[in-house]
Amino acid sequence: MIALGLLTVGIMGWAGITNAATTSLNSNTLVDKIAQKFNLKKTDVQAVFDESRQERQKNHQVQMSNNLDKAVTDGVITSEQKQKILDKQAQNQKDRQSKKDEMTKWFSDNGIDQAKLKDYQIGLGHHGRGMRGMHR
Repeated sequence: MIALGLLTVGIMGWAGITNAATTSLNSNTLVDKIAQKFNLKKTDVQAVFDESRQERQKNHQVQMSNNLDKAVTDGVITSEQKQKILDKQAQNQKDRQSKKDEMTKWFSDNGIDQAKLKDYQIGLGHHGRGMRGMHR
């Protein structure tokens, strides 16, 4: 049961951590710094970051699937439980996107320019982590 709990927590937390690490204000600052330092187009540098994020997400999904398959094989969870975990993760991803869209609309409805606030790291995002990805 402990292994199942740890597996579930790890799976549920992965998407948020991956998203936070790659769309945080710090990564955009890093994109800006790299573009400026090496005289590159910001959009080209951002494209490399985005491609890298997609590769990490794909690799993580493969690893997660392998881990869930092993948990089923080892009798820790059933195939049905594996599918429930996958379904819950997919729902969590949809919920995060919905919340992001809701916040974007809220800013717009209230006449607040998110791009102007990005350097201030205003804490209106999930778990006080600011408005990550909201200014894109």
